[in-house]
Amino acid sequence: MAKTGTLTIDIPTELLAQIRGAVQSGDYISDEEIVSEALQDWGAKHGAGFVEDIEWLRQAIKEADEDEGPGVPMEEVMDGLEAKYRALAAERSGSV
Repeated sequence: MAKTGTLTIDIPTELLAQIRGAVQSGDYISDEEIVSEALQDWGAKHGAGFVEDIEWLRQAIKEADEDEGPGVPMEEVMDGLEAKYRALAAERSGSV
């Protein structure tokens, strides 16, 4: 489980009402869940997931170096990467 911290903020009452309404309607479990999702969306929009992508790539390279099985053709790898990043770009631009 991720470590947590506390942050106290003031937000407009209209926004607070929207958050509380979403929790009361059952769309979200808690205020924290809404804020967390909003921050994840903000991070994705601003490239905050880049470090995780690099770590994933480093791990994949390490595993590939250790794997003694047959390789994957470069064209197949590149096609997969292109599809992945096109999907990510489409998701971030909202044109999924």
